[in-house]
Amino acid sequence: MRILFMVMLFLHLLIHLIGFAKANQWMDTASGTKMISQTQGILWLLVSILLLVTIILFILRKPAWILLSIPVVITSQILIILNWDEAKYGTIFNLIILIVLIFSVAGWKFENKYKEDKVQAILSNPGNNEIISKKDLEHLPVIVQNYIVYSGFVGKPKIENFQLSFTGEMREQNKKWFKFRSEQLNIIRSPARYFFMKAIFKGIPTKGYHRYDGITARMTIKPFSIFKVIDIQTSELLISEMVTWLNDLCIFSPGALIDKKFAWEEIGENTVKVKFGSKGKEVSAVLEINEKGQLINFFSNDRYSVDHNKQYMFSTPVGGYQNFNGYRLASYGEAIWHYPEADFVYGKFELKKAKYNLHA
Repeated sequence: MRILFMVMLFLHLLIHLIGFAKANQWMDTASGTKMISQTQGILWLLVSILLLVTIILFILRKPAWILLSIPVVITSQILIILNWDEAKYGTIFNLIILIVLIFSVAGWKFENKYKEDKVQAILSNPGNNEIISKKDLEHLPVIVQNYIVYSGFVGKPKIENFQLSFTGEMREQNKKWFKFRSEQLNIIRSPARYFFMKAIFKGIPTKGYHRYDGITARMTIKPFSIFKVIDIQTSELLISEMVTWLNDLCIFSPGALIDKKFAWEEIGENTVKVKFGSKGKEVSAVLEINEKGQLINFFSNDRYSVDHNKQYMFSTPVGGYQNFNGYRLASYGEAIWHYPEADFVYGKFELKKAKYNLHA
């Protein structure tokens, strides 16, 4: 859809260049065709230049294309009205741009809410620049200590927050996979998670925002960034987001597990149970760590399936450890519901970027 829109913008640019060429009599005009003045010709050229800049900004995914397209559409339509007989079909292009513009503004406002929440969360939880030492690990089970050391967190600053970027695929039961891109911010001291996703679902640009601020949790899904098809804020979702927050820390920020808010229980040679409580609610998970010191799976019975509104075992097998800004992290993972009838893989995630201790 993005490619089609870019092609349309380019065609619109060519039409305005033709108007500029006719104004300078560089092209033959049909008998009886209204002549275009040189003053108008300058405006046709100006719109062409602005359209070119708009296309570049759109390709680069810069929101500034939205602001620039407003004067482009207005000026273009004025020129079309002044030369209606020859240029009236250009109105179709301007209407399409206007529709995309409306959807884009809605998307910008929706995503800006996520960005505002992210900045506020970072400002509310400043770092202290303390360094993680091996002494900070002494109260943890040995296999968890080995995992934190392997991941490269010892000798680096204690984690206050971290930001992750993913690409991947998701699906609903009995439905096809759809691709997505996402960015999220997790806060450690005052547990919070802000997750924003962009996808093309059934051919429709769709955005979703999962917001967990430590007290409440809300999930909003908007096709075209306008229509809410899902808007949930329940106690079950709060529990699920607590599990997801814990899952993120265990996989992508094990250095944060030194915090005393986590309780531990050794249950096997390669497995350990972790508990996390907040605001009178508690969740737990079992971590499986191999002999290399790599986390390879995370299991929890506390997460609720949105489709069934019921708790089932949830797991996230991970692997493909790579270096991300000096930390060894799993680069690939899957999200699985273990339903009674069969296991269902509903998500595949590829980590693209990981940043720690961001400052607003």
